[in-house]
Amino acid sequence: MINYIANLFKNKNSDTNKLSNEIKRIHRLIPQDFGGGCSHEKALIMSMLIKNFQLKKSVDIGVYRGRSLFPQAIAHKLFTDGIVYGVDPYSNQAAIQNDRPDLKDQLDQFIKTTDFQALYNAVSSIITENNFQNNAVLVRKKSTDAVTDFKKDKIYFGLVHIDGNHDTKYVMEDVKNYMPLLDDTSFIVLDDISWDSVKPAYSLLEEELVFIDKLINHGNDFAVFGKGLSKEELAEGKDLFKKIKSYSA
Repeated sequence: MINYIANLFKNKNSDTNKLSNEIKRIHRLIPQDFGGGCSHEKALIMSMLIKNFQLKKSVDIGVYRGRSLFPQAIAHKLFTDGIVYGVDPYSNQAAIQNDRPDLKDQLDQFIKTTDFQALYNAVSSIITENNFQNNAVLVRKKSTDAVTDFKKDKIYFGLVHIDGNHDTKYVMEDVKNYMPLLDDTSFIVLDDISWDSVKPAYSLLEEELVFIDKLINHGNDFAVFGKGLSKEELAEGKDLFKKIKSYSA
């Protein structure tokens, strides 16, 4: 899959190849597991949106191991001199989910056996070891608490990635809380859109923003929405998605 995506970019020295290679490098350091992950396709779409639209600030809601956080940090470091805020309470209590009874036993076991302090320490170490201190900051709070700080400090985002607690109540809170913090030209990436508990948030975003595209396959289940895009910018976003999506079937 990654090799197919790499073939999209003919010039080995291009900025896009540099970005793709850096994402692959950082992803090799971070495993995917039951608790979450982020594919190369999804990481590349988010990071290229940051690059192509020169988005200075982004927020990653639900950091976990950092597979979606660090591609954003890479894009900021290489191309925008911007920053991604990683919002995650790293708390067993905050991780409890009730809207997927079919997964309840697995979710409960995951929460019981996961050392969230160790996860936080590991992500913090990756930030330091890769010199991301100026381009990534962890906000160890619930997203509902972090948004108060962002509003107070008048921080607005070019990209919001929502992948926190998937219960309907919390996903809807994230969408409603962070939409007002979108920059004039901006994007929301919503994860796990096939989950029944996430579908109300998907429908709300369809009403409030412009749908760009979605990718649902073995390793992906997300959609991208835009705000304030000109016809040319919307076409650029759709074209970017199409190029990557066509090689992920």
